[in-house]
Amino acid sequence: MPVEAGTREWIEEVMEQHAHLRAAVAEMKQFACEARPDMGKTGYHTWAAELSKRLVNLHDELFRHFRYEEVAGVMEELTLSHPEAATKLEDILSEHPKLLRKNRRLIADVLSYSEGRDVEDPRLRRRICSLLDALQRHEQDETALIQKLEYRDVGAAD
Repeated sequence: MPVEAGTREWIEEVMEQHAHLRAAVAEMKQFACEARPDMGKTGYHTWAAELSKRLVNLHDELFRHFRYEEVAGVMEELTLSHPEAATKLEDILSEHPKLLRKNRRLIADVLSYSEGRDVEDPRLRRRICSLLDALQRHEQDETALIQKLEYRDVGAAD
C-alpha cells in the first residue's frame, strides 16, 4: 500500500520496492539469459510466451514503481531536502521513460520472435540481459543515493 505523499515513510516504501524489483530482475535474468530449450525439449514451445509474460509483468511493476516515485513526491522531496543532489536526481528520473521504452520494444520483439520459426536468437537474449543490467544499475544507484542523502546526512543510521 503506497504511503501518503509528504510523509517520511516513503523512504521505507521505496527501499522495499527496490528490494522487490532487485529480486524480480534477478529472477527474470536467470530465466531470460539462458538459452531457449532445444526443439523437442520441455519448455521449447512455451519459452517465448513465458518470456513475453514476464516482460509485461516487469513493465507493470516498473511503471507502478516509477510512477510512485514521481507522483508521491519522492524525488521532489529529496531535491528540496538536498539541493546539491538535484542534478543526480534529475538524471535518475530521466532514465524512467527510457527504461520503460526499452522494455516495451523487447516485449514487441519477443512476441514477433515467438511467431517465427527461429530456434534461438542470442541477440534478443543479449538485449534483454542488457535491459536487466541497466535496471539493476538504476535501482542500485537510486538506492545508494537515497541512503547517502537520507541515512547519512540526517544521521538516521546512527
